[in-house]
Amino acid sequence: MNSIEKIIKCFRKFPSVGPKQAERFAMYVMKSAEEEISELVNSIIEVKSTIKQCSKCYNYTSNEVCDICSDKNRDPKTICIVENPFDIIAIEKTGIYNGLYFILGSYIIPQSSSSIFLNRIDFLKDRIQKEGVEELIIALNTTTEGQASALYIKDSLKNIVPKISRIAFGVPLGADIDYIDEFTLSYALKGRTPIDGK
Repeated sequence: MNSIEKIIKCFRKFPSVGPKQAERFAMYVMKSAEEEISELVNSIIEVKSTIKQCSKCYNYTSNEVCDICSDKNRDPKTICIVENPFDIIAIEKTGIYNGLYFILGSYIIPQSSSSIFLNRIDFLKDRIQKEGVEELIIALNTTTEGQASALYIKDSLKNIVPKISRIAFGVPLGADIDYIDEFTLSYALKGRTPIDGK
């Protein structure tokens, strides 16, 4: 395998990148100035060496606690549960949510990643009890995995938090939150409803 084939293979590992797109990325690298590629490589190395997960919510941060968790102007009694950090970015763009977040990192299914999910639910339980959280907003994708995880969260935490709600279904079924525009997300957050009356 020559060097061009190697870099195409590397780009194919990126999410949603097919063969043709990987080839275009490789061609871009070949045509770009050496300084530009050095900047890209150094940026990747810097991110991998300096960015870690927040000790409270698992968001990406360069500090022990992320900017959102350390912001004293945010409502500490409300936590929005999302799958990944990109969902936080999408919700923050709406400008209407002022609480904190918690990132699951995976769903209850498939089983291969359920241990991460269950460990984070245990961590979240401790956080709710220590911080006196009053509301959980479940903002998971409306896929089968997201639905199953939302029901598990509700059943596991309903006795330790006064209110559990879910963002309204203005979010299309089967959609990923980080691909939804801020107007749809804003409507969904404003119209969130309790899960089974809780």
